[in-house]
Amino acid sequence: MVKELRIAGFKCFKDIKLELNNLTLFTGVNSAGKSSAIQAILLLLQQRQSKNGLLNGKYIKLGRFQEVRNTIINARKIDIGMTVKNADDEFECSIAINSEEKITKNNFEKIKGLDFVYLCAERIGVEDVYKQNLEKEYRIGIHGEYAFDYLSKERMNSIAEQDFRNMEEETGSNFGNQVDYWLNYIMGYSITAERIPGTEIVKVSYRKNADGSMDVKPQHVGTGISYISNVIIAALSCKKGSLFVVENPEIHLHPSAQSRLLDFFSFLASKGLQVIIETHSDHIFNGLRKNINSKRIQAEDTSVYFFKQNKELLSTPV
Repeated sequence: MVKELRIAGFKCFKDIKLELNNLTLFTGVNSAGKSSAIQAILLLLQQRQSKNGLLNGKYIKLGRFQEVRNTIINARKIDIGMTVKNADDEFECSIAINSEEKITKNNFEKIKGLDFVYLCAERIGVEDVYKQNLEKEYRIGIHGEYAFDYLSKERMNSIAEQDFRNMEEETGSNFGNQVDYWLNYIMGYSITAERIPGTEIVKVSYRKNADGSMDVKPQHVGTGISYISNVIIAALSCKKGSLFVVENPEIHLHPSAQSRLLDFFSFLASKGLQVIIETHSDHIFNGLRKNINSKRIQAEDTSVYFFKQNKELLSTPV
């Protein structure tokens, strides 16, 4: 688990420390630093892919040093670090980036095995068909573009983390059963995804469970159903100790569905998945409060940060 994130000289941050928890919310007004904090995490984690270091890589493309340094304090260096705790060890890993774009890295060998899934705000929604993940580089894709292919391959297999199974009666234990349980709980639908033989595409259909209607194409159900399906698939593809970061999971969701989505995240976080959410939704925040009150997750296992800017236009999350 990532226990702490430290950012100095990067974009709108002068020097901050954030305690991260099983379930962490980043909220606040626009352009106050939420996305920049997520970008700091992404910048750290994509250093695992390169010996030389990357401002532009697998998860995030930031451009040049001059574009992302904090010009308000005239930062000559960017420092980003995090504290990671696992079953056997607690350690620091960090990067320092100077004006010549030389990156000094520390302790990244230790986090190469960290399972990490990131879904950006620009996720794939309603499509006629979806792509197969033929390169097998990243099981979900940062836009969720491979989520439905992952479901097509794993639907009949056991869920990756057995402790993530919902144990309601009549809920099957395989991956597809668990996806259907949560999609039905949040939206009232179930989903089928299958590869089309001889092609590079995946066909997806939905069924409304309340009236036993026939399977229909994504175009004939609400847009939010496609958006939330790839979030559910992505989260359930993880294991204990995985880090799952998602931006604006509430896109196209009715307030009641947003609240129920927090039931899903709280359940997984209580079982060992680390979840970081960037959100603009009061319903997401209130959903977390509800889950704390109902003991689905303990208050000490959550963190909430409201990002705002001070008079100097520096981000001050509280």
